[in-house]
Amino acid sequence: MYTNIVNVIINFGLSAVILSTNLNFLFSFIQKNRSRLTIFYSILWICGLTAFFLFAKNFATSLKFLLIAFIIIQNISTVVETLLIKRQGEKISFEINFIYSISFFGWHLYILYTNYSLYSLISGICILSILKLIAMILVPSKKELHEETINEKHFLSHWIYLGLNDVVGVISKWMDKAFLLYLLTTTDFAIFFNGSFEIPLFGLLISVTGSFLLIEISGDLHLGDKIIKLFRENFKALSTVVFPLFFFLFFFQKELFSFVFNDKYNASLPIFAISIFVLPIRINNYSTVLQCFSEGKKILWGSVLDIFIAAILMLILYPIMHTQGIALAIVIATYCQVFYYLWHSAQILHTSILKIVPFKKLILKFLGILFLFACLFFLVSAAAVKTKLLIAIPFTGIIILAGILPYLKFFLKWK
Repeated sequence: MYTNIVNVIINFGLSAVILSTNLNFLFSFIQKNRSRLTIFYSILWICGLTAFFLFAKNFATSLKFLLIAFIIIQNISTVVETLLIKRQGEKISFEINFIYSISFFGWHLYILYTNYSLYSLISGICILSILKLIAMILVPSKKELHEETINEKHFLSHWIYLGLNDVVGVISKWMDKAFLLYLLTTTDFAIFFNGSFEIPLFGLLISVTGSFLLIEISGDLHLGDKIIKLFRENFKALSTVVFPLFFFLFFFQKELFSFVFNDKYNASLPIFAISIFVLPIRINNYSTVLQCFSEGKKILWGSVLDIFIAAILMLILYPIMHTQGIALAIVIATYCQVFYYLWHSAQILHTSILKIVPFKKLILKFLGILFLFACLFFLVSAAAVKTKLLIAIPFTGIIILAGILPYLKFFLKWK
């Protein structure tokens, strides 16, 4: 939790700015303002890493330094990867990340089933991250051919708003955990954490497709019809993955927790059952249009709105529903934030929300997949836990594969 928060804060919108800005202009702007930017980011890095060192009291000093090294490597790697994607290296970026992810997971398994050591785990991840960074640096760069003139004063304020939005966003993401960290015992907190922790896959999907959208939309902001078409297509693409996974988690959550946690965290199930209802709406990067049109202020206010609604609802629902109320507050706040972004995106594109979101197709897809999983759940209801999962997992994979096959064919031909 600490490393995720610190990494976002010290990056302060740099990755978002790279994706949504012409690189020729960005490099020129950085060159002109290198002294101020260097001082600002140096102060940010020193303050952020010092704060981590002081507040992360549960770690030994040597481990803190190791984690600081990990944060620095990850931060540099994030910037390099963003530049690679911006220069149309999405496919090679995917290949590098695919290898890194397998290695990352494999190292965890190795540490888990040998003599577990947090030092060894973090050290290994640092080495893997350095190798990933080197691989991305070695990819030949492609320079942008077109120039772009942007108001520097407006651009600077946009950068600041994006940075503030990143900070507010990461606070929003972890505020429920921070809220309960000081209210619950370690055991109760673990129950809530396991029930509400976001599955990394969904964040990765939003990040990857969001990066693609930012690059494509920022290429020409005058093509309104193209932007709307891309935005609508992203809903369709992500929903083919998210909807089946949502229904798998909804119908087979008990079996999954029983198998993964060996019935140890079954108390997390009520929280998990509420938290997963944020998934059906995680089928787009809703701030993309605002980001491309340099509406950083509106993006920031969306994040502030998310925190405000979540905080108010937490105070209201926690005394009534306890930790389940915290999970419900986060879900409701997320839906409100999404509506806010869609409303303003539609206004910028001079259209309506009904035009930029393919509601009819999404609803039909949602109901169709619901029917398939309901039938499967009924058919295997009498089977053992492992049998259910052995049937449900391939079933989910087949539905996802059938949905993404057209996109996969396009991706494999992509050069």
